[in-house]
Amino acid sequence: MTESAATLLTQSRKNQNIPDAACLRVAPAPDNPDGGLTLGFVEQPAPTDHTGESHGVPMCVADEVAAALDSAQIDVQQSGNDAQLVIVPSSD
Repeated sequence: MTESAATLLTQSRKNQNIPDAACLRVAPAPDNPDGGLTLGFVEQPAPTDHTGESHGVPMCVADEVAAALDSAQIDVQQSGNDAQLVIVPSSD
């Protein structure tokens, strides 16, 4: 995750009164079998999730997509006054 994405997520979490300990979960979108992903805060990772932390944001990634996302990172894409999270190849 880039620092910009972590800043956006931290602010979003605070605005929504989501606890700091909540984990950002990346998982397959249940309504998109063609590879879509869903991102959202959860209280606890699933038992098979891969867990970690990036720029102070606890993260968990569903086992089904962890290998595919190993060389990717979450970033922010600006469009005028709007910002959205995107997954891009890692620059590391």
